[in-house]
Formats: sequence, C-alpha cells, structure tokens
Amino acid sequence: MINKHAVLLVGLMACFAPVSSFADKLGDPAPPITVMEWIKGKPVDFKAGTNIYVLVFCTLSRANEFAITNLNNLQKMFQNKGVVVVAISDEPAEPLKDFVQLKGAEIEYTVAADNIRATTASYQRAFKQMMLPRAYVVGKDGKVLWQGHPLRQGLGEVVDEIVSGRYNLEQAQKNILARDQLEQYLVMARQGDPQVGQAGRILLTLRTNDASGLCELGAKIATDPFIANRDVALASAAFDRAEQVATTNITDIAVNRAILLFQTGKQAEGLAKARQALASAQGAEAKDQAQICVNAMEARLAADKASQTNNLSTNAPAGKP
Repeated sequence: MINKHAVLLVGLMACFAPVSSFADKLGDPAPPITVMEWIKGKPVDFKAGTNIYVLVFCTLSRANEFAITNLNNLQKMFQNKGVVVVAISDEPAEPLKDFVQLKGAEIEYTVAADNIRATTASYQRAFKQMMLPRAYVVGKDGKVLWQGHPLRQGLGEVVDEIVSGRYNLEQAQKNILARDQLEQYLVMARQGDPQVGQAGRILLTLRTNDASGLCELGAKIATDPFIANRDVALASAAFDRAEQVATTNITDIAVNRAILLFQTGKQAEGLAKARQALASAQGAEAKDQAQICVNAMEARLAADKASQTNNLSTNAPAGKP
C-alpha cells in the first residue's frame, strides 16, 4: 500500500526542484480552444499579433456576484488595450444560455460552454491543476504567460504588466513555483502530515534570502484557519531570517510576529507586540497595517470577554425569592 504521506512529500520535493514541469509550460503555445458553443461574444482563435486573452475556467452559474463583477471590471479596464476576457464554463450549453440571459448586461465578457470539459482538461493537465476556477493569460504570440486563481493571485496586476510591456516571464515562473511550494506545505500542515516538519525546513532553506517569501511563510503558518498544530518554531525562524535579510518590511515582520503570538494562545503578548510595531512604524502604509492589526486584536479580546461574561450570567444559579 502506498503511504499517502510519502506521496505528498514526494510531490513536495518534486515541486521544490530547481525547474518544475509546469513552470516550463509558461511561454509554451496555448492549447487549442474546442468548446461546444460560444454563448456570448465572438469565438476565440489564437493568432499571433492579435489579442491578449484571459481564459477563466469555471462553473459560471455558481460564481458569486463578486467574481462576476471582478471579471467585468477586468474586461472594462483593458478592453481598449487588446485584452479579451473569456469565461469557459463546464456546464451544458442550454442552462448556461439561460443563466447568461438572466444576468443580461451584468456579464460583459465572452462566455463559452466547454465541450464535455475538453478545453478545461487540456489546460488543467498541462499545468497540473485540479481545482477550479483557474485563469490562464495568453499573450499576443499565442503563448501562455501566466496561470493562477482569478481572484486571489493578482490577475489584474499581471495583465497590466503584460499590456505595458513590463512583464517578466522568468520572474513569473519563479513566483508561481514559490506559490506552489507553499501550497504543498500548507496541504501537509492542514492534514497533520508527520513529515511536514521536514518539508518546512526545506521550504525555509529555499527562501533563505527572500525576506518577502520568509515573511509569507511565517504569516501563513500563523493565520491559516485549517492548521490545527502551528509550527511556531518554523514561523519564528522564518521571521528571524527575514529580519536578517530585509532592507524594508520591518513593520510587516513585526506585525506577523504579533499575529503568531496571538494565534497560538499568547494573546496579551501578541497585542503588546502589535502595539510596539505601531509605535515604531515608519510611513503611513506601515502605520495603517499595524493599526489594523491592533484594532482586530482588541476587537477579538473584547468579543471574547463579552462572551465569557454572558456565559457566566447564563450559568449563574438563580437567586432566592
């Protein structure tokens, strides 16, 4: 029987290799689009020198209003710069038509019904992805330049960089690889994998000269809601190393240290550390960041205190008549 923990670690180690297979795909020609029917907008045909395409694979009728609005905003922002946003849904054509008709003008981008998930599968397999929604950006040369979550991975910033000619494909490959490494670690941590400690040390070493990456690692350990046993030692080591190599972001590191303390049962100490970070913060942005942290911690403590008071009142014995 294959040990599931061993499988995870093998996957993690493969992801930590200097060059990953899916990262090689960035810059390669995009897989063809073979959909069942174009529901709204013109059919997409990749031709060199034409448009930049943002392909979003999803189940459109299950997308929330925020997601639909976000794609609309993306299309509006870049429609005069040769960008075409395309939602490719894995739903059958008829119910998808009904949904698009119902939403009417709310959907201002191209919509297509996939051909029994053929196009979705070709992209997901090429980039070793399983979860939807997923976005892929195809450049004017018909090559895939980026892939990630359409709402959480800075899609708008990526498109802006591509349009303005500031996009760095090599750096994007590194960023996506680092993102995947961290996600693999978090999967192991959420599942309580006994080898997560080893994986964490590898990740710490890989990010040893990356202050931002180290801070992100520590922050994820501190705040991920699905981690039952947080590796405080690893997070602290990440913050220690970040302080050694950082030229900026000192307030960011201090705030994340405070959050780590607060989230691991040392709430008073965490709040004190957050207040120290606020007092020493330089610049409006750093001060705002620290203030938000202090406010959140104070609100959490006040809510906990109120809850305890209510519980005591509810459980108190009734007085004598």
